Amino acid sequence: MSPSAAFDNAAGGSTSTIALIAVGVIATAVLLWAGWALLSVYLGWARTRVDTPIAQRAVVRIVALTLVILWIALSNV
Repeated sequence: MSPSAAFDNAAGGSTSTIALIAVGVIATAVLLWAGWALLSVYLGWARTRVDTPIAQRAVVRIVALTLVILWIALSNV
C-alpha cells in the first residue's frame, strides 16, 4: 500500500478534500476577522473616537490584508 493510499484510508478522504476543507476554514476565519475589524473601525469612527484618516487607513489595511491572505490560501486550490 502506498503512503497516499494509506493516508486516504486513515483520514476517510483524499488529500485534496482535506486541503479544500482547510482552505475553507482559513477563508472563513479571515472573512470573520475582517468583518469584526471593519465593524470595530466603523463603531469607533461613528462614536468619534477614531479620526477619519485613521479609519480610512485601517480599512485599506484590513481589505489589503484580507485580499493577500485569501489570494495565498486560494492559489493552491
